[in-house]
Amino acid sequence: MLIQKDCIEGMKELDDNSIDCIVTSPPYNKKGLLGKKSKKTPEELSKFIEKASKEDSNDGRKKTTRYTYHEKGNSIWKNFEIDYASFGDDMPEEEYQAWMIALLNECYRVIKPDGSIFFNHKPRRHKNRCYLPSDFIQHSDANLYQLIIWDRRNSPNIRNDVLVPCTEYVYWLCKNKPKVFRDSVHSDYRSEVWVIPPERQKKHPAPFPPQLVKNCIQLTTEKGDTVLDPFMGSGTTAVVATELEREWIGFDIDEKYVRITNERLKEGLTSFFAK
Repeated sequence: MLIQKDCIEGMKELDDNSIDCIVTSPPYNKKGLLGKKSKKTPEELSKFIEKASKEDSNDGRKKTTRYTYHEKGNSIWKNFEIDYASFGDDMPEEEYQAWMIALLNECYRVIKPDGSIFFNHKPRRHKNRCYLPSDFIQHSDANLYQLIIWDRRNSPNIRNDVLVPCTEYVYWLCKNKPKVFRDSVHSDYRSEVWVIPPERQKKHPAPFPPQLVKNCIQLTTEKGDTVLDPFMGSGTTAVVATELEREWIGFDIDEKYVRITNERLKEGLTSFFAK
């Protein structure tokens, strides 16, 4: 099921403990690191922490979502209310991180107690500082189960004064201990380093390679289970889930990518499944 809607607003309509596996890769906010500052004050944005701090209906523990923003080398706790639907990869970094925390908290809510979240992101560098995804992941409700290194083997690099960046992270997150079917994954992918070249297609600026999605789904689900991708993009998660006989749900706010996903579902991806 593909729905044209903001990802967080869409997930709010899903039941608690209803999803077996989430596979997603959010925008990286590359432009937002260039110095764009939030115009919102902590006072204006204080509702964020109030909404995030509530009794969880599943495990009874108090949620105390917090957000850390590094400014001049110091960690400062702030709370933010985000207009999710307006995102254009150029949010002020503090708002972006707050958005990611809110997203991960919704992912945590909807996965089953033995479900998994595969969250693809990467370190970002700006002005001699490194912004790590773990900076905000650790302040969400999700628990880290394992860190997977995605070795892309190659990557576009327009600079000749740095080494070519060729890895990204896939954070395997969970609620409790997830179900795992390691033998279902090809032997090449039973370590914490997955060597998978990026997909080459022009329908989306950052498409998921089908093999990466396949690994995540086979590793943690069975036929008939439900897979969610909050950022469906060009539809790789939907097509792979269909090929593997899993149910799926996807959100995307862009009508263009909803159309592309529907087209790819008709074409299928069988030719990609060499392993």
